[in-house]
Amino acid sequence: MNSYDQPGFPGNGLSPAWGSQHPAHPAPPPGPVLTPHDWGFICGLLAAKTPQELAARPFVPTAARLRQGEQALLTAPAQRHTWKPTSAPQYRRHNLSARGSVGYVLAAHAVNEGINAINKSRAQAKAQGRWITESAGTLTVTTHGMHYLHPENWATVNWTSSQMCDLPAPDLYEVHIHNGQAGKRIGLRLRTIWAPLLFAMTAFAAHPGHPRLHDRSWVPPHVAHLYPEVPAELAALAATRGRHGQP
Repeated sequence: MNSYDQPGFPGNGLSPAWGSQHPAHPAPPPGPVLTPHDWGFICGLLAAKTPQELAARPFVPTAARLRQGEQALLTAPAQRHTWKPTSAPQYRRHNLSARGSVGYVLAAHAVNEGINAINKSRAQAKAQGRWITESAGTLTVTTHGMHYLHPENWATVNWTSSQMCDLPAPDLYEVHIHNGQAGKRIGLRLRTIWAPLLFAMTAFAAHPGHPRLHDRSWVPPHVAHLYPEVPAELAALAATRGRHGQP
């Protein structure tokens, strides 16, 4: 058994975490937070030196469709948030037809272009987007990535397929990937107490130079004093990987 593990398996029976929220919305009621037991479990996963060590962990049942060699590490409730524009840009260019002297026509067109530029800027400002809650589903964290299960908007993200990742809040994991079919970039957030684990595994696999990984700001403050050697070792391994490739 990994020295960071404790009897019992964390993550079962949790309700969705609501600990933090996008600033544009009022703060929701507080929800579950990462416990010292949960943090010990995360450190146990991150302390694994080889894929074989992760694969040797206890069997975890999941409804996610696993690929060859993929093994579930934990399952838990989660919320999915997706970036949506609040409105489509409503901009219509106004064309001017002016007659008169050359100076007058040039001045009229210059004023018209200025008005068009102002209207376009206002339309773009109105089209600013925001993160919206799409659904509440089930999260499965595996040796290869994560699966979010929901009848309408499920998602699968490999640790190495991330184009960008972040941890906007201790319970909020953000990742951007390319849609393999359409080729478009998709951004999603998952609200879960396991967000630090999702971030650390994504950053180590795809973004070894990520600032949060190296200044250890991904570690929840209330458990930062527990097992400090694990975040430090992860940052050191990531630095080695960033300079010389795989450690």
